[in-house]
Amino acid sequence: ADAISKWTGRYAIAYNADGGHQEWVDAVANSIKNILGIDAVGAPQPTFAAFRTQVTTRSITTAFRAGWQGDFPSMLEFLEPLFVTGAGADDVGYSNRQFDAAIAAAEAASSLPESFSLANGAQRILLRDMPVVPLWYTISVAGRSPAVSHVSLTWNGLPDYEHIVKA
Repeated sequence: ADAISKWTGRYAIAYNADGGHQEWVDAVANSIKNILGIDAVGAPQPTFAAFRTQVTTRSITTAFRAGWQGDFPSMLEFLEPLFVTGAGADDVGYSNRQFDAAIAAAEAASSLPESFSLANGAQRILLRDMPVVPLWYTISVAGRSPAVSHVSLTWNGLPDYEHIVKA
């Protein structure tokens, strides 16, 4: 790690202890220890409410877990709320005029291909700036029962309740 940037001290990753995050946070902390040689640990916060209060008031002093689920299937639904300057879900305070301009242009594009191209340009800016470290997207797990039919998951992994039929 010191070859990239000098590091001293402990690296803590905050998470809400009431949400089942300890296992993966411990795994990430151990990976950081083993690969970068940094003393990394999980920093459990008692509840989601207490954790989010620290994040939204910007009083948290460690790295922290975050998550997002879009309302509709669009790249902009993930980029705009999280990273546009002053956006409501921008928990890290990211601000970049070039990124904001690329998102505004993608929103104003006259076609989907043009919008996708401009959104991809915005993603390249995010990759360069790296305001967050993306680890994964949740994969949905679902069960089936002979008591229902027409069961499927929507684009965001939620059951398509509207089309489920009770047997």
